[in-house]
Amino acid sequence: MKKVVLGAALVALVSVPLGEQAVVAAPSAAPAVAPAVAGAQAAGDPSVRLGSKGAAVMKLQKKLKSLHYEPGRSDGRFGGQTRAAVWAFQKINGLPRTANGTVGAKTWKALEKPKVWKSITPKKRREANRVEISIKRQLIVVYKKNKIALITHTSTGSGRYEDGAVSTTPRGYFRTYRKIRGLRVAKLGTLYNPIYFYRGYAMHGSPNVPLYPDSHGCARLPFGTDMVMFRLVPIGWQVYVK
Repeated sequence: MKKVVLGAALVALVSVPLGEQAVVAAPSAAPAVAPAVAGAQAAGDPSVRLGSKGAAVMKLQKKLKSLHYEPGRSDGRFGGQTRAAVWAFQKINGLPRTANGTVGAKTWKALEKPKVWKSITPKKRREANRVEISIKRQLIVVYKKNKIALITHTSTGSGRYEDGAVSTTPRGYFRTYRKIRGLRVAKLGTLYNPIYFYRGYAMHGSPNVPLYPDSHGCARLPFGTDMVMFRLVPIGWQVYVK
């Protein structure tokens, strides 16, 4: 992932030494007043969150998109897909996350010099076209020709005992073997645009993709991102779950 400088530069902190503000006045004139700029900080990008609208949100969306996250359309509306993209970015950059996906000063700063995702697939077994699912980070990263094509937030197996079994996402090496465009109603729930990689386990869209593992074992995707994934990943690609 390349470092990308924000298209609109942040306004710099302006500090003018008072010694350079001296003004020579006539004896009868009132004392000159030095401009009140020393130590003053110009406003930067505003804090935005789920429900926010405007230019700052559009800037955020465009930046995330350039870094291969999937915030949805760059329309200046902070919806659920943008929030999920923010969560994914904050995870990789070691930033705290909130339920509404707040983007404050620390996240804006990190967007200037974002951290690079390090592949979790062992080098000897990496294929140029692959999908990596990180259970620890709750992230999915798609590589196309050994270059990152998509980074997304996910929610995997909850680890709870439910419906007669422990909800666990299988670990190891797999391959995508089946895709179903649209809706599929399964025994354990409804799947949107599923891409199966092992038995009944799939990466699929869901209306509920929380910040914690919550699925029966599949890797859930935010609405909108599931369709991007569906179009991007064909049958036969390597899937590595760690």
